[in-house]
Amino acid sequence: MRVFSLLLALCCLAPGQQPTPEKAEVIIDGRLLWSLSSPRAGESAASRARDTSATLIAVASDFRQNLEDLREVHLESESILLIGRSYLFSVTEEDARGQGRGRRELFASRKQAAVEAIKHYRDARGWKQLGIAAATAFGILMGAYLSLLLIHRGYRRTAAWLQSLLLFRKHPAQFSGLIRIFQQPLAMFLRSTVFLIFLALGMIVILLALSSALGQFPATAGAYSIALKSARGVLSSVGLAVLNYLPNFLVLLVVALLTWFLIRISKAVARAIDEGHLHMDGFHREWALPTLALVRVLLILFGIVVAFPYLPGGDSPALRGVSLFVGVLVSFGSGSAMGNVISGVILTYMRPFQIGDRVRISDAVGDVLEKSLFVTRLRTIKNEEIIVPNSSILGAQIINYSIEAAERGLILHTTVTIGYDTPWPRVHELLVEAALATLGILSDPRPFVLQTSLNDFHISYQINAYTREPNRMAEILSDLHIQIQDSFRQGGVEIMSPSWLALRDGNHSTIPQARSTAPRSGH
Repeated sequence: MRVFSLLLALCCLAPGQQPTPEKAEVIIDGRLLWSLSSPRAGESAASRARDTSATLIAVASDFRQNLEDLREVHLESESILLIGRSYLFSVTEEDARGQGRGRRELFASRKQAAVEAIKHYRDARGWKQLGIAAATAFGILMGAYLSLLLIHRGYRRTAAWLQSLLLFRKHPAQFSGLIRIFQQPLAMFLRSTVFLIFLALGMIVILLALSSALGQFPATAGAYSIALKSARGVLSSVGLAVLNYLPNFLVLLVVALLTWFLIRISKAVARAIDEGHLHMDGFHREWALPTLALVRVLLILFGIVVAFPYLPGGDSPALRGVSLFVGVLVSFGSGSAMGNVISGVILTYMRPFQIGDRVRISDAVGDVLEKSLFVTRLRTIKNEEIIVPNSSILGAQIINYSIEAAERGLILHTTVTIGYDTPWPRVHELLVEAALATLGILSDPRPFVLQTSLNDFHISYQINAYTREPNRMAEILSDLHIQIQDSFRQGGVEIMSPSWLALRDGNHSTIPQARSTAPRSGH
């Protein structure tokens, strides 16, 4: 039994079964000085290595610390290195046994390594060395700048060469239409590919230049290797991803070309109808461009639906979940927007007004600037732009002043009140005379007068006159009012608006004095 226990203990102490202690490294400026694997006074090896590195760096950074002040203290179980009264590091018996060397020998070796590291640290941060590093970094950056100029020039020349190559100056007549269809997307694809290639070259040059320039300075010396390793990893990953994605990209290219081709055909047909070169029974010319917008949206949506599975990450459950979430948000949050779209489509085919018409929508009066699927824009006579949602227009009363103005004329009217003492034929004559003297009023059909009411103190006379300029309504009415005042003044008739209470006891008449010139609108 005792023999078996002894054999078991020996097996446990065998070198192959002993756990290998972890090694902690003492590093300064990327240089490995030594490794520690044994603790000291309850402090782990990792903590000893970390504290030793920090202490040596602090001494190296303080140029007031003189290396001649280094002192060695050799005790029974360890050797200590001091600078002045400050502790630097120590070598214990366990450290020596772990290295298979004598303690004093190991201490001398580590002391020499520490002194050389401190000197190298200080030399690398001296003004002379920093100046050399700065000059070298400047040279590297200038070289990178020149390289970027060459890359830019190469990109421009390559793009110009591709442009001249894609002109297709000489091509068979039977293929001219096909070439024109694919010329623009092919040129766009090639230009984008060339741009991405030269952009990648420029980014590589910039990355290498910056990492090399930073590598000249001790504080950033490790950035060079890290950046170079990261760049290699990124480039290799991007290259593999691009190669694996090429089949899907070809499918997307075909879908995009087909969608673009159908949109171009629709655009050509719509323009032919809009310009009057193509006629379709029951289809008005003004419907062509709005219908083109609807067809374009439907074709693009169809292309997106077909291309979605071939997009990067299109088959990802996360992307599908996000698309579903966005669809729910759109369906809940765009009720009014969809209402405006539907109203815009209905208004398009109702044809209540056209671009340039003078209209009244509810309380807004102005010229129609734009009709879209969502809103209609009006410009008032005060140069104010009013944006009216299409859903509001569909439920409002619309007055179009321009729709009959070109053929039958728009009737403008205004009312004056004249006393009972003035004969009505005289009032009719003066009002018609004022209307005919107004710029923009037609003489044929002739203006006419309606007596709209018999009031307590006066009669209401309404002058009605025709015009074919509905967009000048306010200006024509203003000029008409001026001409009415002048006509009635010259005719010696008082306008009883507002009502006048006059006692004829010798006071002056309300008729204004004659003036030399009368302002005329439009002059």
